[in-house]
Amino acid sequence: MNGYANTSNMYKDNNSFSGIDLLSAVKSCLDRMAIGTNNLKHLNIMLVGKSGVGKSTLINNLFREKLAQTGGIRPVTSDITGYSKPNFPLTVYDSRGFELNRSAQKNIKKQIMSTITKCASTGRTEDAIHCLLYCINSGSRRIEPEELSWIREITSESYILKVPVIIVLTQSYSAPYTKQLSDFIHSQSLGVSAVVPVLAEDYDLGMGQSVKHYGLDNLTAEIEHTLSDELASTLANVQKASAEMKQRKASLIVNASTAEAAAAVALTPLPVADSAALVAIQAKMLAEITTVFGLGVNRSFISLFLSTALGTSGATIGGRALASALKLIPGIGTAAGGMINAAVASGITTTMGNAYIRLMTMILNGQILPEELDSKINIEKILSVIDAAFLKESDNEKNRS
Repeated sequence: MNGYANTSNMYKDNNSFSGIDLLSAVKSCLDRMAIGTNNLKHLNIMLVGKSGVGKSTLINNLFREKLAQTGGIRPVTSDITGYSKPNFPLTVYDSRGFELNRSAQKNIKKQIMSTITKCASTGRTEDAIHCLLYCINSGSRRIEPEELSWIREITSESYILKVPVIIVLTQSYSAPYTKQLSDFIHSQSLGVSAVVPVLAEDYDLGMGQSVKHYGLDNLTAEIEHTLSDELASTLANVQKASAEMKQRKASLIVNASTAEAAAAVALTPLPVADSAALVAIQAKMLAEITTVFGLGVNRSFISLFLSTALGTSGATIGGRALASALKLIPGIGTAAGGMINAAVASGITTTMGNAYIRLMTMILNGQILPEELDSKINIEKILSVIDAAFLKESDNEKNRS
């Protein structure tokens, strides 16, 4: 069977397996993906620092949308601009450069605190400023006394409004100078939540040498530590710097879904033919994982994944039916007549979730291109990941038995 030719029609005449309505499961998954994204709380981050410290480079490499290049620009005050995009639950507030004279600095600080106060005054979580990133160019190897004084003032005032401040040492391509500056800042008792060195993009030293980018994942982790659970979920969606954060949150979803799947059949084992309820739990799991990763996947991709993981004829595209792998899991028997008990439901749900996390990670890392999910090469990668996951689970079960 050659399933590469037309994946969009692959399920047209074979959209159910043992009583499972695959198209309904796919629709449910896509609907839940849309709902999940819409339900994310809006995250607001403010950037402060001199011109040229690399604030635009920072946010364009930290978040999956390039707000500083393509985002909607909204003047908030004469010195503060908001960047956002439709259907993207993040606004970045960028302040005017801090290298101006003292009178201008005082006015900028006033506008920053006024903006923070105004945003908090509504009482709505999605309006408040949730974190302030103060950017300092590590390459300059110094911090002005006026900046130290200003940071002390703003941390003192923002503390009252519960806005944590993180110092970001941008352009940190020199480890010795970065450590020296970081140690000095730590010694000043500025009241900040963290000091994080970052090199947002590879830095060319010349003569064929360069310093590889680093630190964005650490910055993401420090921002997460300042947020509520709801806003941390939004951060996981909008950021692209930390695959580990996305994988960690996605694994929690898999664990919860596995427990739900086991509970669904704990009292009365289900025949495979009546396992629609279990598939609904798994479709919800895939939708929630997709929301965490914040990646655009189409109907064909979801259809391919679900049908393959469920052991339909689509699985034979890879040259071997996954139904045969399912037979190796104790208790399921044959794909057509076996019984799904709690152990089987848990094993299949966990395996399906972990395989999906791996696929999402591959898309995040560029190993699978979202715009080419229907290509022969990508389908082959997708099938091999699912195939390997179920075979691994089969081997694990045999070793445990």
